[in-house]
Amino acid sequence: MTGADAGFADLIAHTLSAGRVARVPVTGSSMWPAIAPGSVVTVEPVAWSRIKPGDVVAYRHQDAIIVHRVVEVRGEHLIAAGDNKPLFDPPVAAAALLGRVTGVPDPVAPPAPAPAATTEATVWVVGDQAPTAPPGLRLRQVAPVELASALPTVTGTIAGLSAAAVRPLAALRTASPGPLTVLIGIRFGHAGAGRAGFDPAGAPLLPPEAVHLHVRAGDPLSDVAAYHAVRAVAATLGHCEGAVR
Repeated sequence: MTGADAGFADLIAHTLSAGRVARVPVTGSSMWPAIAPGSVVTVEPVAWSRIKPGDVVAYRHQDAIIVHRVVEVRGEHLIAAGDNKPLFDPPVAAAALLGRVTGVPDPVAPPAPAPAATTEATVWVVGDQAPTAPPGLRLRQVAPVELASALPTVTGTIAGLSAAAVRPLAALRTASPGPLTVLIGIRFGHAGAGRAGFDPAGAPLLPPEAVHLHVRAGDPLSDVAAYHAVRAVAATLGHCEGAVR
């Protein structure tokens, strides 16, 4: 990511729209280790039709220029994420694309998942109703208003399941030994002053750093119903018997 400066972003956009390349400083670590903080990258103009998964692109988000890698092209939007970030960016509209970054190596492959966890796992379903627990999984229903006070009581690894998570459910098998708690039915972000703790649709909103591990059960940025998410977690962890509480 680069810094937020409307004048600089306007200059880069004008340079690229004129068919010239631009040099953009990168201030954050979201693309580490492919792009180190303090690097200056070259951005070239590119047609939308030529963008493909794996490309690193620069796009405008308000007054900032974001340099992230393309995961998927969906019609007139991109799904992108930083190599060093746990969550996908919001969908990027074609009009926000500035150009493609040249000379960036492929991302470092994540470690292969370890054998399925054998420690106790509990799924917290946040919401008014919770599905029946499948064999092998402890299930706890948590009211949205109780979530903030209940989380500090959790020991061990906390994983958040959301559509925005970059890593698939198999990453649960890389969790540290000990108790594992998986949160379902929440979203991650930073609440505005007018609606602290909930997103515009009323779903509980947690800061990304509130959990140790982010995972998803479906396609990028595609929600999965709690019923299917709970069963996917059980299958991933290989449980065969358990309890409900």
